[in-house]
Amino acid sequence: MHEQKVLPLKLRFKPASLKKYFLMALEATQSVYKNNQDFLSLPADDRSILLHNTMKYTGIFSVNCISNQIGLLNCDAYYHIIKMIVHPDVAPTAKRVADRVDFDMIIMKLILAILSFSTINYTVYSNSPPINFSNIKQILHIQNTYIELTWKYLLYKYKFELAVKCFSNLIGCMFAVHDAVVTIQNIPWFEEKIDSIVQEIVQTVITDD
Repeated sequence: MHEQKVLPLKLRFKPASLKKYFLMALEATQSVYKNNQDFLSLPADDRSILLHNTMKYTGIFSVNCISNQIGLLNCDAYYHIIKMIVHPDVAPTAKRVADRVDFDMIIMKLILAILSFSTINYTVYSNSPPINFSNIKQILHIQNTYIELTWKYLLYKYKFELAVKCFSNLIGCMFAVHDAVVTIQNIPWFEEKIDSIVQEIVQTVITDD
């Protein structure tokens, strides 16, 4: 952001620089899986299924978290470039995510954990048949643990009414992220990067087992 602000107005937030930023931010999403002991405790097949099903969601949410932290979501030029390098329909969705993503870092990390253990993958059409988890109860237990931890943290930080509003906002943010996944899923450079990250994680935390 500092580098961009130093440039003349006509040279700020060019498609190439913003695309490079997206790719770097997506790359950082690997830590959501590589450093989570609950994820690493699952059978290899279940880790692989979760990774393939959830990487797009955690990737998009992670990019928005980083963008929010550095103030990128407040720049009008950001949404204009998104229309150019992603898809025109993504800009309104990106704004909906931006309106709901203003959580503290603890909540953002908890949301990433919740998304990474999501077991629902029927809202985006795929030619691949669904694959059953070998230990769905363990995964659901981990899901519930993170959701309950998020709710308890909200109650600790806010009064009950504000906690309810924040939790509702959190759910709305997840729906907005899903809308982004539906719109962006056929963008070649995005799909290629997601596939590349998935394969890298598979090699380091699944295949090596």
